[in-house]
Amino acid sequence: MPEQDLRQKKLLGGVAVLMPAALFTKIVGLCYKIPLIAIVGVSGMAYFLAAYHVYSVVFVLSATGLPTALSLLVARLAAKGEGTAPRRALGVALLLFLSVGLCGTAALWCLAPFLAERIAMADAAAAIMAIAPALLLAAFTGAVKGYFQGLHRMLPTALCEVLEAAGKLGFGLWFALLAKGRGLPPPLVAAYAIFGITAGLALAALVLGVWLLIHLLGHRQKGEGTPPPRRALLGELCRVALPITANSLVMSLATLLDTALISGRLQAAGFAPEVANGMYSAYGNLAMPLYNLVPALLAPVNLSLMPLLGTAFSKGDVKGGREVLSGAMRLTALLSIPAALGLAVFAEPLLELIYGSAGAAVATAAPLLSLLALSVLPVTLLTLLGAALQAVGHTVLPVIAMGVGALVKLLAECLLLSLPAVQIYGAPISTLLCNLTVLVIEAIALSRVLSGAALSPGALFRPLLASAPAVAAGAALYIVLQRQIPFAILPALLLTVCLFALLALRTGALCAGDLAALPMGDRLYILLCKCKLMK
Repeated sequence: MPEQDLRQKKLLGGVAVLMPAALFTKIVGLCYKIPLIAIVGVSGMAYFLAAYHVYSVVFVLSATGLPTALSLLVARLAAKGEGTAPRRALGVALLLFLSVGLCGTAALWCLAPFLAERIAMADAAAAIMAIAPALLLAAFTGAVKGYFQGLHRMLPTALCEVLEAAGKLGFGLWFALLAKGRGLPPPLVAAYAIFGITAGLALAALVLGVWLLIHLLGHRQKGEGTPPPRRALLGELCRVALPITANSLVMSLATLLDTALISGRLQAAGFAPEVANGMYSAYGNLAMPLYNLVPALLAPVNLSLMPLLGTAFSKGDVKGGREVLSGAMRLTALLSIPAALGLAVFAEPLLELIYGSAGAAVATAAPLLSLLALSVLPVTLLTLLGAALQAVGHTVLPVIAMGVGALVKLLAECLLLSLPAVQIYGAPISTLLCNLTVLVIEAIALSRVLSGAALSPGALFRPLLASAPAVAAGAALYIVLQRQIPFAILPALLLTVCLFALLALRTGALCAGDLAALPMGDRLYILLCKCKLMK
């Protein structure tokens, strides 16, 4: 098989394994929120969200950049044929990851009351303490996932994500119901609920640990020469991980500041504290999860891309790296453009379908989600470009871009949220301005690294040409059916998806090479040709 086809097959094969797991994770997340909001209440979920945002910041420090750095390091060592070096890198990484995770857990546990006071939600301290042990568990699972990703084995990562999500759903709802049954106040019910995340991670860590042990015992690697010293491997891990961690930390801090800033600025605009908290909760707990669904589903593209891109550049194959990046960007545009249009048009019926019992919150969240939909394509592309820059060794550039974007976001929020005519709509507007800023900076930087743009205009135009008529037809069907049958959004979405798939084939947005790279893709291509759906 030609090298280009092999790279494309590895990319789409990894995506095919990880994307169903990502979809399951997000569906579970939405299903988890529906009964949880009913148990805790929309206002009580503010404590849950505040604790999770605090956790996310420390999580970025202890468990985000290191797995990515390990996957890149293992991919480069494996590409050079250094037999035992990947295992030595894993051992160094485990020691480093667990040390950082333990420190993060201890800090979050001990500083929980102080942190809760700093974000103006003192009652969230119990929820912060409940999620603190998840940092240590996430550090372990991150190390194991990074090792397997560097070897281009995505199944352990997919299994881990499924177990985390299922554990969060099962344990979280069980613990929340127990707390509610005991008559505990909403802040403690939220703490019980968020402990489900810790329990889910414990389950995933147990299974992933067994998988790693079986792999190490069954695949004894032997290689010629002496593997790199542990100190050198540790230095390489830190050199790559620190900028990646800083990159994620910038946006996590901006999200954490949202928790304190949005409600405060709305109150400055004249809204009562209860109203401001309710608006923030509708934005953060209803609109944002659906908006984040698309980037989360496309995260497997980044996970599959980075080891392949790192391997290509470690061999000096700039052309090959550019080809695999171009394929990843085409796939990202193909999925994110119709998703953005769908969220913009179907925001209210989608929220009603999921959160039907929270009518007032849905009415607040629907226009916010429509505005957030404008940010879907920019955020997916900037995430991909940032991953590409990190994979080719330019790890500082995404940090600079994210820092500028976060500054734009916070300045825009400070200005817009306090304006009575704009109020809560300033949050999605500032998100769009932030994403566009980061995207422009990263696109300019990457075009210079690759000596040209990696994405052709046709890669954006064809998905738009296929998705616009499909979404319009789905919207027309929904308008016709909404007063006649319940859940009219379901047949409307089915029509939209089917029509988009057909138009994507006919317009060339989805090409034969993409299908051939998928598992069983050759047979699917032959079937589509027989049905005259593809040339």
